Amino acid sequence: MRTSVLIPSYGRPSSLDRCLRSLNRQRVAPDEVIVVWQSDDTVTKDAAQSFAHEMQCALRIVHCPIRGIVPAENAALHLASGEILLFIDDDAVAGPEWVARHLAHFDDGTVGAVGAPVRNYRPDGQLYSIRRPMRVGRLMPCGRLIGELFDHPPEWRTRSPIQVDHLAAGNMSFRRAAFVSCESALQPYWQSFELDLCLQVRACGLKILFDFANVIDHYPTNPIFARDRSGDLHLKVLHPAYNHALILAKHSRWPLRTLRLLYLLLVGSLTSPGVVGFCIAVCRFRSFAREFSILCQTLHCHLAGWVKGSSLRETNKSISLRSPAGSRVSA
Repeated sequence: MRTSVLIPSYGRPSSLDRCLRSLNRQRVAPDEVIVVWQSDDTVTKDAAQSFAHEMQCALRIVHCPIRGIVPAENAALHLASGEILLFIDDDAVAGPEWVARHLAHFDDGTVGAVGAPVRNYRPDGQLYSIRRPMRVGRLMPCGRLIGELFDHPPEWRTRSPIQVDHLAAGNMSFRRAAFVSCESALQPYWQSFELDLCLQVRACGLKILFDFANVIDHYPTNPIFARDRSGDLHLKVLHPAYNHALILAKHSRWPLRTLRLLYLLLVGSLTSPGVVGFCIAVCRFRSFAREFSILCQTLHCHLAGWVKGSSLRETNKSISLRSPAGSRVSA
């Protein structure tokens, strides 16, 4: 099976160089690596071109005029020749068995996607706190999304792979025949695009596996994922609320649709609150006026995202792709 590694990159030339060097050390080399530079970021293009002569596989450098991970991933998907597509962040480093371990799982024809943990490092080189969650990678019937796909204890690497509902965007792979594209209707910073891909895979009746042993090292610099109220709240709070609702509405069938809409409006989360989430956020962040304003805006985003996702459900046939057996599956 041919393999393509997709790397959207923006403004991190030294990180991209480190990522490409890790891909160059793979025991099983990919057939091609596609780097997507975006907008006017010629520094990234130059960094990729300067490394091209060192690559042991084909390195394709693609321009996406629109800045953003979903437009960039779709630009790479349009050109990728692989039957198996591997996704990695430009600020991540893969171990030498990374491609081989992902690829091995696809020998099973019932597997449509594979993910693995991300180990995060702080700017000072220290590891983030170890997490020992009870559940990993689950989409609950109510619509609650449980991630916990990162910073696991080292001893968990001996665990057997498990089936999950969704994956971490920076360390995942997909069978190309199992999905169409990344959802372009999402808003920046395009949270939940990986959930959409995974639900497309499930609509084909295929499994999603999580391999605890295939860890990548990640050196994040984007403050968008900090769980506080600093920075651009549209990117950190409102757009994620819209995106979560859109994907749930796009992929959910009755009677889960009613349950999930009520969950978004009445519960939500600390990051993108419903009524319960608002109460928790007031206790956490100590600002009733600000949190009430956020609640009102978040409820609007949940409803707007739900309307858009419902429209996509009616018009976008990719949400109900037929499996080889002809069955249809909905989340």
